[in-house]
Amino acid sequence: MSQRIHGDPDPRLPPLVSPADFAGLPGLCHLAAAGETPMLASQAALFSEFMNDKAKGMGGRERIYAKVTRTADSLAALLGCQPEELGFPQNVAQAVNMVARSIDVSGGNVVMPQWEYPSDMYPWRTGTTMEIRLVRSSDHLMDPQRFGDAVDSSTRAIMASLVSYYTGELIDLKDYRVIADSCGAVLIVDVSQALGVAGFDVSLADFAVACGYKWALGTHGAGIAYCNSARQPGWQPRESGWTSAVWVDADIRDTSVTPVLDGRRFELGNPAALCVQMLGAGIDYLRASGLARIEAHVRALTDVLWTELDGLGMRMLTPGDSARRAGIVAFEVDDEGVWRRGLEARGVLAWTGDKRVRISPHLYNGMADIRQAIEAVDALRRAS
Repeated sequence: MSQRIHGDPDPRLPPLVSPADFAGLPGLCHLAAAGETPMLASQAALFSEFMNDKAKGMGGRERIYAKVTRTADSLAALLGCQPEELGFPQNVAQAVNMVARSIDVSGGNVVMPQWEYPSDMYPWRTGTTMEIRLVRSSDHLMDPQRFGDAVDSSTRAIMASLVSYYTGELIDLKDYRVIADSCGAVLIVDVSQALGVAGFDVSLADFAVACGYKWALGTHGAGIAYCNSARQPGWQPRESGWTSAVWVDADIRDTSVTPVLDGRRFELGNPAALCVQMLGAGIDYLRASGLARIEAHVRALTDVLWTELDGLGMRMLTPGDSARRAGIVAFEVDDEGVWRRGLEARGVLAWTGDKRVRISPHLYNGMADIRQAIEAVDALRRAS
């Protein structure tokens, strides 16, 4: 590609951290953080520590779950909430199912965008009797006015993603808090595509959910759920298990259940302790790197990426306004399989699906990765 990247403040901008900190990453142009991030090389030690602890009886179990508690502490510090407000369900879908079922009421409705992720949408269909009102838009971008027009006195919940997995749009949570308050609805926010790459005020939500294996640098099996103790002080799911209830000794146990009032409400049994420890290591790494620094670094990369791809005439899904983006730049394509194969053949790991290409740099990327991606897109565009 012959032209210089427009608006590039530093064409030599290096990664914010060393790619060598990540297993398998050196030498790769990995621009798929919105799908999967590589694991930290240091996380490998957690496997052997876990196996050691698991062999040590009750003391080992205590050490295992002390590390789970430390993960909650670190995550709370990153989010600016209390550790007791956080739980570790298996995934986003489990947490959304629990919240949806807990607020189900005959004649109620939930409002969400038509292009919302299935884990945030399907639980309302299969787990509740409520009407699902889908807010539509031809450009698949969020419009608070349309949400305001869709709610009424029967609206029980507004479900939205802080950053859209599909378009990469970053919304202003304050707008949706106002709408929820106007009709007495609960605001549930999926922060999977923001946690670890964008700062936000989680206290604006009644509930927030996230997966841990993307920007947060964790792995599968450890989801994240937040229940705002100020907005939802007495919330209880319909489901229960031994960890989500106060323990009663066997000799006096009966069928009465006394629920706990902390994040264990989302953990019906033992959380996936090893996966949660992996997540904790990722959160610690993000905090050490500085979330504000990460956000600024990724925005510098995506600003150049969006400008150049738009200049090539790509059909952009992601908004042009930098303030309405986080770490994702996406554009529509006719044949996603061709684009995946073409990008990978040129050494670029992006993500395809939903008839679009999604490019998502993280703290381990530099401007050289962005230039490589732009050149690969331009070559494929010319060949099509």
